[in-house]
Amino acid sequence: MPPVDMAGAPGPQSGGGSIPLATLIDYSLQRTHHELIVLSELLPRKTDMERKIEIFQFASRTRQLFVRLLALVKWATSATKVDKCTEICNFLEQQSMFFVDTADSLARLARDTLSNARLPSFSLPSAIDVLTTGTYPRLPTCIREKIVPPDPITPQEKKETLHRLDQVIQYRLVSTDLPPQMRKLNIAQGRVKFTVDHEFEVTLTLMGDSPTIPWRLLDIDILVEDHETGDGKSLVHPLQVNYIHKLVQTRLLDNDKPLHDLYRVLHSFSQALQLEVLNSQTQRLIRARLGDNVRVEEYTLSRRLLISYWRELSKNCKNADPVIYKLSVHVCESDDGKPLQITHFPPMSPAECTKVGLAIKSDQLSIEKLLMQTIEVRTHAKLRELSKEMQRYVSNKCEIRDMPAALHTPVLNPCMPSEVLRIAIDVLRGTYITSVPAYDNPCIKDVEDCFNNDKRGLDKVITKLRLQLNLLRCEKSVQMLLAPCFHSLPIVNMSGHALENLSKSKLFIGVPRQTSYYVIVELHEKINNSIDFKYYFLHTKPCTADGNEDTGSDSTVKSFLKADKFLEIHINSVIKDSLSRKRKLLGEGDEPDIKKVKGSPYFIPELTYLLASAEEKIPFVHLGEELERQNISHEGIQIDGEGVCMALGILEFPNCMGVSEETNKAIKDKLLSCKFHILSRIRSWNVEFIFDQSPLESEYYKESGDIQKVFLNLDLNNDNYKKTVIDLLREWNAIGNLYSLVKDFADIYSDPKSNFQSTIKIKSYNYKKLVLAYGPKFLYLVTIQWKGEDNLFHISLGTNGQCATGNPHVVVSNHLQKDLNSSRNLAFLLQILLDTLSPMISMAHLNTVPVIGTSQTPKLSSLSFIVIPQSSTHLRIIFRNFNCIDVNIRGNKLVAVRDGSYSHFDNSTVVEALTPTPGLKTFLNMFVDDAALGGRSRRRSTTEDDNPPSPMDTVDIFSQPNTGSPATRPPKQDLTSNFRFQNPMTPPSNPHTPASPGAARMPSGINPSPSTALMGTPSPSTLLTGESPSNPHLHVPSPGSLIAAPSPGSIGMHMHSPAASFMSPSGMVEGGSPYPGSNLANPSPRNWPGSPSVMGSGPSPASYHGATASPGHPALHSPQTAQSQVLSPPSRILPRKSWAASIPTLLSHDAFDKLLTPVVIPGSSPVLLSPLERFLGCNFLKRHLNRLIHQEQALTVIPSPSEPGVLIFKAESLQYMVNIIMNTSDLQTLNLKVSPVPEFTDQWTTEETQIIERYFDVKVACYPYKLNTMFAFAKILSAPLRILKDFVQIMRLELMPDPNMKWSIQWCLTIPHDTPLSPPPGTPCVIVKSKVVIVIQLTRIGLNLPPGKEAQSINIPLVFVDQYNTVSMFNFDRGQNSQIAMSIMVMLKRFTEMHQNPAECALFPAIRELMTNLVLPM
Repeated sequence: MPPVDMAGAPGPQSGGGSIPLATLIDYSLQRTHHELIVLSELLPRKTDMERKIEIFQFASRTRQLFVRLLALVKWATSATKVDKCTEICNFLEQQSMFFVDTADSLARLARDTLSNARLPSFSLPSAIDVLTTGTYPRLPTCIREKIVPPDPITPQEKKETLHRLDQVIQYRLVSTDLPPQMRKLNIAQGRVKFTVDHEFEVTLTLMGDSPTIPWRLLDIDILVEDHETGDGKSLVHPLQVNYIHKLVQTRLLDNDKPLHDLYRVLHSFSQALQLEVLNSQTQRLIRARLGDNVRVEEYTLSRRLLISYWRELSKNCKNADPVIYKLSVHVCESDDGKPLQITHFPPMSPAECTKVGLAIKSDQLSIEKLLMQTIEVRTHAKLRELSKEMQRYVSNKCEIRDMPAALHTPVLNPCMPSEVLRIAIDVLRGTYITSVPAYDNPCIKDVEDCFNNDKRGLDKVITKLRLQLNLLRCEKSVQMLLAPCFHSLPIVNMSGHALENLSKSKLFIGVPRQTSYYVIVELHEKINNSIDFKYYFLHTKPCTADGNEDTGSDSTVKSFLKADKFLEIHINSVIKDSLSRKRKLLGEGDEPDIKKVKGSPYFIPELTYLLASAEEKIPFVHLGEELERQNISHEGIQIDGEGVCMALGILEFPNCMGVSEETNKAIKDKLLSCKFHILSRIRSWNVEFIFDQSPLESEYYKESGDIQKVFLNLDLNNDNYKKTVIDLLREWNAIGNLYSLVKDFADIYSDPKSNFQSTIKIKSYNYKKLVLAYGPKFLYLVTIQWKGEDNLFHISLGTNGQCATGNPHVVVSNHLQKDLNSSRNLAFLLQILLDTLSPMISMAHLNTVPVIGTSQTPKLSSLSFIVIPQSSTHLRIIFRNFNCIDVNIRGNKLVAVRDGSYSHFDNSTVVEALTPTPGLKTFLNMFVDDAALGGRSRRRSTTEDDNPPSPMDTVDIFSQPNTGSPATRPPKQDLTSNFRFQNPMTPPSNPHTPASPGAARMPSGINPSPSTALMGTPSPSTLLTGESPSNPHLHVPSPGSLIAAPSPGSIGMHMHSPAASFMSPSGMVEGGSPYPGSNLANPSPRNWPGSPSVMGSGPSPASYHGATASPGHPALHSPQTAQSQVLSPPSRILPRKSWAASIPTLLSHDAFDKLLTPVVIPGSSPVLLSPLERFLGCNFLKRHLNRLIHQEQALTVIPSPSEPGVLIFKAESLQYMVNIIMNTSDLQTLNLKVSPVPEFTDQWTTEETQIIERYFDVKVACYPYKLNTMFAFAKILSAPLRILKDFVQIMRLELMPDPNMKWSIQWCLTIPHDTPLSPPPGTPCVIVKSKVVIVIQLTRIGLNLPPGKEAQSINIPLVFVDQYNTVSMFNFDRGQNSQIAMSIMVMLKRFTEMHQNPAECALFPAIRELMTNLVLPM
């Protein structure tokens, strides 16, 4: 028989059944969770021991379950092979069983079934019914009766039935006796529902209308709840409800009063449940919060709960039978229908029991509320008893208020709410708790202990508390005065001192801001419970523990005090004096009613007044003592006239140092009074000076009037009053010194001839500080005050109003201050300010912004101009640390300007680190106007540059500030000498000197003309005085101590020779020479000492400086000068000399301002530059160009003796001439003239040479005058002809862009910041060797770009190899966009391949190709 696969055939299996492991784990977890839920519902209703047992049993069962589960899981990991074997065995057994069963079935079929097999007779009626009718009606009727349900009743029938049942129930209730507690019922839907509030709710019905049919109980609902911890859950388990349901149902059968029995059963169960809830709440309270303060004394199930509280009282009570407070909740024995009853031990009064309640309220089932209500009633009872006892110790009434209740006992009279003794009952312990809201002291603890014990000594602790509260009042009264309070002090000499006799109730109060003074407040209680205050004054000294006071400055050692002076204060007399002064001010009886109302008892006015008066008076006492030590008389401490504060008046001050006796007397006469006050807010001395009318009328309204008040604030240092007096004397000295200036200046200012009133305004003068306004619209301020620290006048400069710039004199402020302190002449200072204002404003226009790239080091920045003051009228202007311009501001609106690189002592010597400025003399002469010439024209002489001036000339000019106002005369000068040299320094006569400086050596009748260099520019009022022309103020010291005395004419100014009277009786012609049209030798002062030289007729060197005549009055001139007429031939350019600019050039203020004011030159770069900066910048470039030409081998210098100052050089095919004076109109541009050499004339066109010249003007010789740009241009000029031609074409395209091209070009002579080359930006980037390296910048043109978007620009470094005539891009892969660089590189490579003309230089064609056809991505 073939094998048959019977694996899926059903049949018995030898092994046990299988279940998935996940299902098994799920079952285990569900079982554990179910048990936990059951425990959470049952455990709260069991005792602690039962709960522990249940929890242990649950843990044990769960542990065994999961241990077996764990073993099964571990076994399952290795049961794979066993399962396979089991499956094989099961399969074999199943196959064997199938074989046996098949054989048995066949044998049974052959033996039994087939032997008796017959065909049944056919059911013809059934077949006929089915075939004819289609149904089978012959089924048995039992099938219908057993399976098919009957039809349900209709809703109307149901409603009628239930209504009938309601009537039956209502009849039964009417005819039955109901308990009174179950009168709340509801009949509906054939049932009745009885509700007993907060106990239970039952639902009953009847099964018929017979009177004997018992009630059927349908549902029971227990309404008892635990609102605190129940969380809304039912307190009865469903199993318990089922049990009660069965019990009650049995009571309803065969019972005469079934409803009464139902009520008794459910009511008893509800009360037992309520007691259980109260017990569980009590246990939780004990565990959570109350602890041992509450105890469950007795708990009888379903009967009684007894709780004791305030157990602390029984422990502290010393009686044999202590009182224990108890609360009992029990079932009423006499009436089962009553709720749980409440009983108190010890018994309460009926009123108190009513407040707590006689029975438990089922709707508020809370033992905690019951306890709190009971304790509240007990608390009120105890406080009422205590109030009767405390009323004996206080005057005012004791009150019980607040929640929780407290007894408020006013121990003071009057008493503030914060001072009331508050006695409360501890809710948990029942003990007394005492407190004072404003006080926390051990004294309150003593009162509390006294209450909680036997209350012995209560009167003493109350008295002590009363004293301490009064001391607290003292502390609170002075807390706003910053007065420290101490209950004791570390006093070392207490024994035997009067302090030892004071009572213990005392307070040491430090006088505010006084470390060694104290006010002692001592308290005593009177018979009528009032307090007596006594005050004492104590002075202490710091010392060590052994009483030694001399311990040096170590403050840590002096931590103890020694009592010194001790004085009792009669406070009534002090207050009486204060009130009497107040009545004098207000008038008797004028005090308003509101002021008469007594203030708060919390504040003690006597103490605060005593401290405030002591605080104010002690500094005055120390100050008066210190003033007496300094010999300054004073009036003593007085009450101010208004009776508000104290004051100390000064009677007389000592003389001010450095001030004349006359000025001291004048300032003392001006002083009307001086008083010291104390500013309490900032705690400093306020010194009030009252002066008579000020000698200067200021514009400030507070400084006008007959008197002027001056206030000083001095530091109030309690430890150093000597410093206060020194500061006062220092301020007085400052007032006196400033007054000495003002007193002398007031006379000059009031004089209309001085013209100061129109140029100076007195903004403010308050005896401490003088503020003056000057300048146009009085925009500039100068403030003068005396500083006592260094005993000097200090000047501060500022501006007034809407001033665009700062004060220009700030640069020379130190020199102005020095001049004022040396001269002590205010008019002299103001005249310097007025004379120097316009030049200083002009110098403020100079460009002082740092510029990068002006030197050969690209990253080094330098200032364009630096102004260095030498004195108040002498300044130096440094240009890029290279050139120096020396400026001397003179009177009469003139400025002397010279080359500051030359030494003042030797004009042939150049100052180290500075470079002379060629052409400066000629440049400055272009700005000389009629104001500098005094209204006369001049002519230039070649003798000017023939010989260098005397070494001492410039020293004489620049050493004396030249101002002409009488106010500028420095005082204390010797007026006895009328010579140029002061005695005895007059040098001896020299036979080679044309004019001796001594008047005694001149022939009689000969008067020398005053020298402009010596006189400056005096005003006409000065020249008309008798002191002119030999005014000693205009003299300068003789230089005889240094070198031989120079000739007066060597100063560069005109001074007539005495020989003129003999040689030319008719007078001197213009120029000062006595030899007009003559070939006689003129004694030239410039060749002194030496033989005279023969000159042609010409002006004197003095005329070159515009000093042909003194600017003074014509009466002081020599007759010849006054009568001669000036003839001025045409000007001519002088030969340049290196020392020419060392001679000062006089410029007017307008010309000097024009020289320094930034302007734009038409046709030049649109940059605001001053003419001086343009001139110096051109010189700067020209000098370095000369050095570059000598360094460059391809450039050759061509000497030009006929044209000094002109730089001429040549290259391979061109000759260049560079000079500043090529543009003679302004000398502010550097011009380049290019001409081809004779050999290459035919190879250069005029247009090409003009392009080079124009490019030099626009791109090289322009601001900011960079040296590296000039270096790169020199490299361009040194290029071979073939390459230079292409360079010129690049210049042409830059100067004249071609609009037909896509790009415009700009030749970068220095490396731009974004070019990928190794040298730093600013380095020259033109290399002309075997390879030529240049950098060009291409900018896209011809596009309509949206607003705000810049045109595309790119820097391209190019390398041209002359040997191969190829052009490529240098370092294309560094720093730039690789795509753009690659495009340029490909285009240049393609151009190199296509350009096959070796005779033509490929540099410019390659650039032109880029400008025409280059396309880059945007």
